[in-house]
Amino acid sequence: MTFRQGNMDGFEAIAKHVVENIPPNSAVCELYAGVGLLGLTALSHHHRQQQPNLRWVRCSDENPANLRCFNRAVNTMPTEVTGKARKTFVGNKKGGKGKSMSNKKKRAYTIDNMVDRGNRQNNKDDSKREKVSYMVASAAKALYEGEALGADTIIVDPPRKGLESEVLAQLCKPIQLNQPPDIEDKRMLFLPPHQVNWANDATTLIYVSCGFDALARDCDALLTSGAGWKIESSVGYVLFPGSNHLETVVVFKREGRTTR
Repeated sequence: MTFRQGNMDGFEAIAKHVVENIPPNSAVCELYAGVGLLGLTALSHHHRQQQPNLRWVRCSDENPANLRCFNRAVNTMPTEVTGKARKTFVGNKKGGKGKSMSNKKKRAYTIDNMVDRGNRQNNKDDSKREKVSYMVASAAKALYEGEALGADTIIVDPPRKGLESEVLAQLCKPIQLNQPPDIEDKRMLFLPPHQVNWANDATTLIYVSCGFDALARDCDALLTSGAGWKIESSVGYVLFPGSNHLETVVVFKREGRTTR
């Protein structure tokens, strides 16, 4: 099963807000990505606006069911946007037996199948990173696997409990000037793991919150951490009128190493 928003019209406004706050030519890491809706929307938006395209988008989430949805979504997008050749999916024809893409025996999609497929995708040789990719992993694991290395924009859309403590700890680290810039693969970092700032290149952080108390806690940690984050904007969205629920989008900015 995958998660989807109950108010898609309201979430469309949130997605528009997010993508408009991603600088052109950014490399984007989306944590807690679900099926990758925000990251893929950003990729499409920057292409349509004829702005410098995003360099790449890396999405991740721990739900293995999301991977298939993500791949299907990517397949509907033009090749010039995603950098991926579109595949043809052949379904059953009405009144006939139908034909699968391959002549291999069909097998049911189980959670174990999807986890295995996600792990194979995560572990494949990625010396030439794809323009758009998905990792089946928790937000903390995705960071430690190097998903945010080289990303100047990070999007987080955590559940109501807010950011995992390990994710928050990485975002609260000051930029380390001794860490080589423009490294997008952890295998190229010749530093002990405990010395690595896994979000070192990020200068824009977009936090999409569905839990205000957790957001307040995480904001306080980010702003007082010494990592240089400052709130550029904060906007609330009422997706469920008549309730006390509020979705909030907070855009944080900080100076990068080149502007220090």
